[in-house]
Amino acid sequence: MAALVTTNVLSRWIGRAIVPDDIQLVQELMVLVILFPIGLVTALREHISVDLFTNWTRARGRRGLAVIEHLVGIVFVGLLTWAAWRGVAETWASQDYYSGVLDIPMWLGHSTFFAGVCLFLVRLLWMLLRDLRSLA
Repeated sequence: MAALVTTNVLSRWIGRAIVPDDIQLVQELMVLVILFPIGLVTALREHISVDLFTNWTRARGRRGLAVIEHLVGIVFVGLLTWAAWRGVAETWASQDYYSGVLDIPMWLGHSTFFAGVCLFLVRLLWMLLRDLRSLA
């Protein structure tokens, strides 16, 4: 995405944009840039958190709280996955596309979003199973 934007900016500075439909391409790639690293952040347990009360608990209590966190996350990400699937199905059925030189199909971006959310859901399920095993 950075190469696409840099090429487009430099070519516009020279006098003629050489990247067609750059805005649509960046919009579609933004989904990947934002969504795919969420699984890594979740795996490293680096989400923004307030540890005011959890630091007072013992290790077993923290693992129990982690299980609850994963269950809540699975519910929300499950709803997001369902909505993403509906978006893919609707854009696939309509076969709409972004008007422009490249005529990028809308289902492509919806599919990448759905894939990213599915991978995130799988990561949450795997972490839940791992924390349940360590709790037992």
